[in-house]
Amino acid sequence: MIRFSDSEDRIDEFDLSAVLKSIFQEGGWLEDTLDFEHRSEQFKMAKGIEKALLTEDHLLFEAGTGVGKSLAYLIPSILFAIHRKRTCVVATNTISLQEQLLNKDIPAVRFLFESIPSLQNFKNFRCALLVGRANYLCPNRLQRALRGQGELFEGRHRRELERIAQWAASEKAIEGIRQEMSPLPMGVVWDAVSADSSLCSSKKCKPENCFYRKARAEVEESNLVIVNHSLLFSLMGAGFGPSDEKGGVMFSNDFVIFDEAHEIPDVAGDHLGLGISSWAMEMGVKRIYNSKKRKGLIHRIGRPVDFTAVENADLAIADLFQFLHLETLGKKNRIRLLEKGALPMEVFPPLSRLCRCLVELAELSDDEAIKLELKDQIRRLQAQINGLSEILELKDENSVYWIERTGKQNQIIHLRSAPLDIAHVLKEQLFSRDVPVIMTSATLTRKGNANSFQASIGADEFDFGMVESPFDYNSNLQIRILADCPDPMSQDRLPYLDYLVEIIHSCGSSIEDGTLVLFTNYTDLKYCYQNLLPRWQKLGRSVYAQGEGMSRSELREKMIEEQDVLLLGAESFWKGFDAKGPCLSQVIITRLPFENPSHPVLEAKTELLVKQGKSSFMEITLPSAVIRFRQGMGRLIRSKNDVGEIIVLDSRILKKGYGKDFIREFPKKDYEIISSEDLLPNLHSDR
Repeated sequence: MIRFSDSEDRIDEFDLSAVLKSIFQEGGWLEDTLDFEHRSEQFKMAKGIEKALLTEDHLLFEAGTGVGKSLAYLIPSILFAIHRKRTCVVATNTISLQEQLLNKDIPAVRFLFESIPSLQNFKNFRCALLVGRANYLCPNRLQRALRGQGELFEGRHRRELERIAQWAASEKAIEGIRQEMSPLPMGVVWDAVSADSSLCSSKKCKPENCFYRKARAEVEESNLVIVNHSLLFSLMGAGFGPSDEKGGVMFSNDFVIFDEAHEIPDVAGDHLGLGISSWAMEMGVKRIYNSKKRKGLIHRIGRPVDFTAVENADLAIADLFQFLHLETLGKKNRIRLLEKGALPMEVFPPLSRLCRCLVELAELSDDEAIKLELKDQIRRLQAQINGLSEILELKDENSVYWIERTGKQNQIIHLRSAPLDIAHVLKEQLFSRDVPVIMTSATLTRKGNANSFQASIGADEFDFGMVESPFDYNSNLQIRILADCPDPMSQDRLPYLDYLVEIIHSCGSSIEDGTLVLFTNYTDLKYCYQNLLPRWQKLGRSVYAQGEGMSRSELREKMIEEQDVLLLGAESFWKGFDAKGPCLSQVIITRLPFENPSHPVLEAKTELLVKQGKSSFMEITLPSAVIRFRQGMGRLIRSKNDVGEIIVLDSRILKKGYGKDFIREFPKKDYEIISSEDLLPNLHSDR
């Protein structure tokens, strides 16, 4: 049935369907070779992927927790990619999933192919990880920065440059990306040595001595390329992609698999719009020339008129963002822009003059490296001018524009835009490229169908497949709903928060294993953390919280290491957080996860739906909250041996008509309704 030629590079005859059956069937190669448990759901998913690839169709596929979806799409995709000489692009949203693919799943696939005689021709498949070029170190730029560090850096910045150089020369620089450094390098220093520069070109940098060029060379020769959603959509937004007739998303005649596909609406919106920050503009000008420190790219070659242009641009940028900070935002952290020309335009003449000066300097310079660096700065500055112009003039009627503050001190101002109809953009820029696009996740459906998700991204013509989790939720999971918790929307916040502290303490301290408490906002989280911390210290147990000095991966390590911690999380902890075993035996959901209706994008979509006579709550808010609720519950049972309980503290799930939409998503039909009297006596005795 399967016959191979003598050449290692050609396959005369190949029956993908038969091979997948041999791999995934009960007693098949996967079970026999890797000692993996047979899962019929995994086999069904693999067959769905196979059909989509062979028929060149788009596919949405929901696979419940524990199906083993990574192998279900990797195995048929790698076989298909090699057989058809096409590139498979796998896009994920989280670093943790990329690490799982690279360190666990792909080595398992390779071992499988090596172990089966009839799959020997596939065992040497090539795989590469690609991140944005700004994440790679360029050794040429590093050496240049070290030689001219007196012109660019001093004090702590110079010491940071030397730390980067020491890392680059060590065995710790494996891929040569900034994420390999701990702590992460300072942004202003890394920008001067990263591969995001014309200096890092194929003419000047070679794979033998440049991390980025090496990565690009590996990608070009790879059958499987792993990227993150952000990079893929950023490249799409920049017009990157094959230009030949064969089509493709990132490479000619490729095909793409999006894992964690539930993230696509948000990530695509973020990266297919505009984003200009006060920090980026201020640092960009200071890199050209810092008048206070008398350092920068034009330190030696600048004319008096150039230094004046830099100073005026610096002042204009400062004035613009100071105005946005005080006059436009005021006490708000986010505001939507609705009127053209409502913001000051005085920033444009100084920026344009600086651009012209840099163009002249580049033409006058005999130093090719300086010339290239200046051209990079010109391109960035011109892109910022164009972006500012679009945002301040609200040029695209199909986009939403807003201003917001971010950063630890709320000191960074961002001017942002996003497509109002991301579905139209994805249809036009992604789904029309004549190659299969496959999207998979554990949470794509509501009420048993993916209609809402499909509509949100323009995937209404996709084929749809679904398999449920193989886990025994009826035996391993308990669900309890607290019926008399105060309304979280109450104007009197303090009694509600104090009640929340009491309930969380009672529930968490009643078990010996770990508890994850999910919040919908940082204000509630911080209040509970501050009030729970001393009480848990008296118990001799740890309580940790997102935003209190540790990254999500560090908090996960603490939970696994200590086994009995109370962990308070918001936002990103509702999805993608994975801690198996007794270290996480209880998940407490404090509130139903409705989005903030005041976000500019949601506001604009609401207005559009109102004009159409539709309800934004039913069309957007509720479906989004239900999906996030499913994701939150999914943090608990992560393996067939996991056991535990989910406790929902928001009594609206019982009292409101929409509550049934959330209850319908419980992993099991049975649940218990409890009152605070069932929990608080234990707490009062503790106190």
